Amino acid sequence: MNGDINQTSNLDMSSSEPISEIENPQNNEEVYQGSLRGVISRNLGVYVIVEFLIGTNNIVIKDGILYASGINYITLYQEDLNRYVLCDLYAIKFINFYDARTKPKNLRNVPTRMQP
Repeated sequence: MNGDINQTSNLDMSSSEPISEIENPQNNEEVYQGSLRGVISRNLGVYVIVEFLIGTNNIVIKDGILYASGINYITLYQEDLNRYVLCDLYAIKFINFYDARTKPKNLRNVPTRMQP
């Protein structure tokens, strides 16, 4: 699922499924829509800061535009470095979503990457 980094829409953090489908999903599509992968795929194109747990106590932070998602990965586009970073979905602990298609102005001078 590729994200269009130029599209304009708001964040979609809610579940569009009725509570009965969330509590008792009847098919794979209902399970997917209520999952982390579902939230990620509904918000392609937004700026995110993602925290990964590597090992038992090493946190690595990556930021960028949420470009794509797959079964076990997400892709971030880091526009200031003109590169794409492929990230392991299962190491993600937190995702900070911003209602913006580029890095917000208030974060431009704040270092968000702990590692290149």
